[in-house]
Amino acid sequence: MHRWTPLNDRQLALLTRIGEESDPVTSDSPGLALTARALKEQGLITMPQEGGRWQAEVSDAGRFYLQHGHHPNRPEPTPRRSRTTAVATAVTRASEPPEPETPAEPKPRVQRVPKARQPSSAEIGAALIAEVQQAGRFLRIPDPGAAERARYRRAFDAARQCPPAGYHLKYTGRAKGDICFGLLRVSGEDDTEWNRIRLARSRTLTDIDDVIAVVEKDHSAFEVSEEVLPRVLSLLRLFAERAFALHGEITVSRKRKQPRPLLTVHGITYEMSFRERQRQVRYVPKQPGRRTYDWQRVTPTHRFEPSGELELRLGIKTEWADTKGKRLEDQIDAVFKVLKARAREQERARLKYEAEQRRLREEREAEQRRLQEERASQEAERQRLEAEKRQRRQEKWEAAVSVASIKAVDAARAETFGTALDQWRAAGEIRAFCDALDDAADQAEDPVEAESLREWSAWGRSEADRLDPVLGRRRGLRGRNFHAEPTGDQLRPFLDGWHPHRPEKEKPSAKPAPAQPEVRPEPERSRAFSDERLDRGWRYGRPGRAQWWRR
Repeated sequence: MHRWTPLNDRQLALLTRIGEESDPVTSDSPGLALTARALKEQGLITMPQEGGRWQAEVSDAGRFYLQHGHHPNRPEPTPRRSRTTAVATAVTRASEPPEPETPAEPKPRVQRVPKARQPSSAEIGAALIAEVQQAGRFLRIPDPGAAERARYRRAFDAARQCPPAGYHLKYTGRAKGDICFGLLRVSGEDDTEWNRIRLARSRTLTDIDDVIAVVEKDHSAFEVSEEVLPRVLSLLRLFAERAFALHGEITVSRKRKQPRPLLTVHGITYEMSFRERQRQVRYVPKQPGRRTYDWQRVTPTHRFEPSGELELRLGIKTEWADTKGKRLEDQIDAVFKVLKARAREQERARLKYEAEQRRLREEREAEQRRLQEERASQEAERQRLEAEKRQRRQEKWEAAVSVASIKAVDAARAETFGTALDQWRAAGEIRAFCDALDDAADQAEDPVEAESLREWSAWGRSEADRLDPVLGRRRGLRGRNFHAEPTGDQLRPFLDGWHPHRPEKEKPSAKPAPAQPEVRPEPERSRAFSDERLDRGWRYGRPGRAQWWRR
């Protein structure tokens, strides 16, 4: 593709939009990025970037294209000639002797007639939208030719790029039949009417000649006589011509048994009905088989006969009929005037209804925003109170842990020191007892008894060395850290129900039922005399306190 290749409709519409600078094209429109890059490659626009964003700006070449309709670098068109003719001309000129040089006469300057400016795609689209709006947002073009149909298709492609706010453009009849355009509201309120129009292309007769032929064949839907039927058909043609001038139409549904013409104008459809008035006529009834004489007195009676006067009904309160001074043919302007006023009234009612609905929707949205703000305020207040509550609980827990840590450290040190003291005392008593055993072994006369006493003494001294907290390294005071942090179990008795690791209260554990004291049977006394109890054994240390070294 050359730089001077003509632009298509989409590229020309985008270049016109950028050149007008009314609606900037930026990186916020990703659907136009591909077309914008194609224009940039042809040098018609620039896309400067700033902070990762770009905005299209028209260049001098682009302004030249919008003004003249082609690229400034486009080569001038030259007339085509065949290669054989060009070669023959060159050979002939080479064989001829050179002509004497003559002063060249100045060639007359040919003035080029400027080409008429072609309307841009934006202008074509705006014109089509204006035409559809003038027709009441629904426009029908009856069976256009191939060239006109193609022109309307191009106009639709340009118009759908710039529809009015809140509307979108649709059409039907791309290949054959009537072309129908509809400017529909994006809210979906016109979808029913548009579907009716779209489906009516195959279910209705839209050509006035076909409509008149169908009504002429079967006019049972009208209360008219055969003498007045040509006038009814003429009225239908007059109404169709006037409706077509207002972008309306007269159609007949193929689905109904009786053909009833439907007049559509200003976006509203009316069912047309004609009725012939009847006039009362006096007559003398004649009985069959009997002769009536002039001198006889016969009571006259009345009957109704067609009067030739027509009435028009469109399903509204207003009706039109022939009068002495004006026939229906002369009242067509009045009919369409009433229909136009009725359409305006319905449009005002619709706009009023939409405004009321919009007001109610805004009130509901405002009430919803108020409730949301109120709920947000309540939630913020609840979170603030919860945060304050958590902060107070945290402070109380930290204070309780601080006091409990001091008490737990003191309690742990006292317990460790007391246990070590008991073990030290027990080790001293064991050593004293072992000394007594050694003395007894020295005084014993039996070597076997002396050896047994010395073995017990040796075992006792080793046991005393193991229990002694001064000598022991693992279980003594040497292996205990004086500044050790208290554990959770050590803190729990001093926290007054607080959890040792989290700022929350612990559930009190269910107190077990007091255990019933176990009743032990009295041991049977041996027949042999003994002064020691059978259920008590020897223990180190003071009585009444468990020894840690026995655990």
